Amino acid sequence: MTMKRWNVRVVRNGHAVHLGQVAESSETLARCAALSRYGLSEDEAEETQQDPVDPRGPAIYPDEAFDVSPAT
Repeated sequence: MTMKRWNVRVVRNGHAVHLGQVAESSETLARCAALSRYGLSEDEAEETQQDPVDPRGPAIYPDEAFDVSPAT
């Protein structure tokens, strides 16, 4: 199988936020790779919410929708 690059985005405050890229052979595997690389557990998300300046960093939080799309 050929590896492809996939863009990872979350929907935050009604806007798509680009988090980065992963490399995988299919969309399903790219979604798994995105969660592995950028996903936070509920405990991790709670700890990061303590920062008043930037309460949400470059991560996929448990309550956020995310998608992957082929990078061009």
